[in-house]
Amino acid sequence: MNGQPCTTCGGRGAVANAATGSPEPCPNCESYLSGTVGLPFWYLFSQNPANPAAFALTALQANVGASVQIDNDSDFLCDRIIGSRTGAYNAYLKDNFSARLLSPSQNVPIADVNFVGTAQLPYWLPKPWLIKRTSTVQGFFTDTSGAGNTIQLILAGYKVT
Repeated sequence: MNGQPCTTCGGRGAVANAATGSPEPCPNCESYLSGTVGLPFWYLFSQNPANPAAFALTALQANVGASVQIDNDSDFLCDRIIGSRTGAYNAYLKDNFSARLLSPSQNVPIADVNFVGTAQLPYWLPKPWLIKRTSTVQGFFTDTSGAGNTIQLILAGYKVT
């Protein structure tokens, strides 16, 4: 970072897609590089945003929604995913602001062991995921353990101003 805002996006980290008008990462500065990275921060998926906590699935329950609301004060640079669970599950995550999925293909759930790490050994994303302020990240979870399942899923990273 040289202290000057990006000339393409003006330091906002995103530009409008010419065809759709939807925001997308700036091709010049790769979005997050134009901001100032702040303190570490964690967002917890919850079924009740007013009372964030781990959530439960019953045996083989499918497509249960949980979400994260990004704070209004800054964008969020997610660089790792941390979680715990009592049984296996599949999930996919969708950034509702950009309509981008954290999944290899459209709406295809992936096994938790393939994208969730532990607090001791988090899953580091190959490229950090910039999530714009006030965005909602929606998760859809399906139990594959055949038993009750309590899940805590965290997006970890930094607030970017």
